[in-house]
Amino acid sequence: MLVTQSCIVADPPQYRDALRTRPLLDTYKALPPTQQVLVVHTDDPNAVKVSVPVRSEDAGEYLAGRLFLDYQVQPGPGTAGELLLRPFRIPPSTYDDSSRSADALWTPRPLTSPGCHILTLIVAHESTFIGADQNRLDPAKAGDDAAIINWWVNVDPTTDLIHTLVNCPVSGGMSSQ
Repeated sequence: MLVTQSCIVADPPQYRDALRTRPLLDTYKALPPTQQVLVVHTDDPNAVKVSVPVRSEDAGEYLAGRLFLDYQVQPGPGTAGELLLRPFRIPPSTYDDSSRSADALWTPRPLTSPGCHILTLIVAHESTFIGADQNRLDPAKAGDDAAIINWWVNVDPTTDLIHTLVNCPVSGGMSSQ
C-alpha cells in the first residue's frame, strides 16, 4: 500500500478595486441634534457648529461638504440657497473608518431674515457636484451619492416667539405664520 501526502494550495484571492458608496451621515450622533430647533441671534458672535459622523467607501475620491441656508433641491430662477461657507473637503477613506465627520461653522449674519429657516448640510463625492457650479449637485449622480441632513433654525426670535417658528417654508414654496 502506497501512501503519499500532498497539500492543495488554492489560488490567491482575486482583489477588485473598491467600489465607491454613498456617504452615510449618522443623524443619531449629529451635533446639534436634528430634533431640536436651533435658536440663533445675528448679533451673537458665536458660531453654530455642526458635526455629523460620516462613513463611506471612497475609492480614493474626496468627499465634499456644503452648508446651505434654505437649500432648494429643485430651485427656480436664482440660487439653490445661500451657501454659508466655503465648500470643504473630507479626505478619502474606507467604509470601516468610523473616525471621520463633516464639521462646519456658521456665524449668522445680520442680513439673515428673522424667523424660520432650514440649515442643510450636503455631503457627496466631489464628482457628484456639477463641474462648472460646485455648489449644485448633478441630478444624474446625486440620487446615488448625496447625503443630506437638515436642522430647523429660528433666527432672531423675539422673546414671546422664541418657541414659535414663523414663516417656515411649506410644500409648494409658500410660507405660513
